[in-house]
Order: sequence, then structure tokens, then C-alpha cells
Amino acid sequence: MSEGTLDGTATGGRLAAFMAGRTYDALMRLPIILYNGYVLVRELRGLAAWIAAQPAPFAPTLAAAAVLASRVALILFLVLLISFHLVRRRPIGKSRGWRPRLVAFLGATMTLAMVLLDRAPGSVPRDIASAVLILIGNYLSIVGVLSLGRSLSIMPEARRLVTSGPYRFVRHPLYAAEEIAILGVWLQFMSWPATAILLGHLVIQLWRLGYEETVLREHFPEYDAYARRTARLVPGVY
Repeated sequence: MSEGTLDGTATGGRLAAFMAGRTYDALMRLPIILYNGYVLVRELRGLAAWIAAQPAPFAPTLAAAAVLASRVALILFLVLLISFHLVRRRPIGKSRGWRPRLVAFLGATMTLAMVLLDRAPGSVPRDIASAVLILIGNYLSIVGVLSLGRSLSIMPEARRLVTSGPYRFVRHPLYAAEEIAILGVWLQFMSWPATAILLGHLVIQLWRLGYEETVLREHFPEYDAYARRTARLVPGVY
């Protein structure tokens, strides 16, 4: 064996060890946390500007309350996303190749681009519906994470197999909850670009689920039996 081969093997081993360590795991979650943080700060500033633009004294009309509720719900959703990324535990197995990671990154960040668009004109029914959907999505996300513990994954990774709580009814309750919340976000920005982002995100998420399930099958032999008895996203439908 040549010295070059030995050097290459040693380098590959060090790289593999680095990718399995805490530093690499922290670096992988950092871009998503920073991006979510930027969008959160932008929304907080937007809410402050909206409040400052209201006539004094502030009149708690139904229209104003609906706008305030929808904006606060969106801010809570962003805080929830950041919190999830901060507390997740390190994986015991990961997908191979760059494509699953790209798909996962797009799935985790794509819809937040919607928040950078201009908001749709105010509408009391739409703002109320937006707030309700986002809050329902937030609540279901919290329920899912309480069952999942710190095993939340961004990339297709295996931490532990959870089949209790909402995972008794669907295999991916967090994805289902996120889509409910994102539909509420879309109502605040209703436009062709926002709709394109929403539909693109749905396709990406379904693609992402496939990669995630592949990793789970590789590391948990019992996953196939679990998948046969449990719907993917909608109980009794899909």
C-alpha cells in the first residue's frame, strides 16, 4: 500500500470522525438557525412598525385584532422552529450523498422565503383563519416534539424510532403540523409567488420523507412493520 493511499485513508477517517462529532452537528444546524433568526427579527420589526403606524390611542377593532393575532402567531411559529433546531439530539445514522441534504435544507427553509414577500391586503376572515391555522400547527408541533424528545432531525437522520403519542396515528406528525402552519402563513401573503413556494415546498417535503424513511429502515428493522400499520401523513388516507 502506498504512502499516498495511507494518507488518503487517514484523511478520510479524520473527516468521518469530524462529521460524526458535535462540532459538525452544530455547524449543520447553524445556517438554518441564522436564517430563521433573520426572518424572525424581520417579522418583529414589521410588527413594531405596524403597531407604530396605528392611530393613537390604539383602537382594538376586529380588523386590528385579526392582523395582530396573525402576525403574533407567525412570530411564535418562527420561535418554535428555532427552538426545535437548538434542542435536537445528535444522530446515530445519516443519509448518504449531497442530494438528501439539499432536499432537507430546502424543506426546512423554502417556505420562509414566503415571509420575505409583500403581504396581501388585509382581510379579517383571512387573518383570523391564518392565526388559527398557525396556532393549530404550533400546538400539534409541540405535541409531536414532546413525544419525539430531542430526536428532531433536519437532515434525513436516525436518532431513535418513536411510535407513541401522535406517531401512533401518522409516521410524520411534525411534517403534517408544519404544513398546517405553513398554509396559515400562506394566507397572509396570498399571491402567485407565495403559491409557487407553497406547492414547491409540498413536493420537496414529500421527497424529503422518502429519504428520511430510507434511513430509518436501515437503522431500525421494526420500521417496516410500523410503516405498514401507520399512515404517512393523514390517518386513513395517506
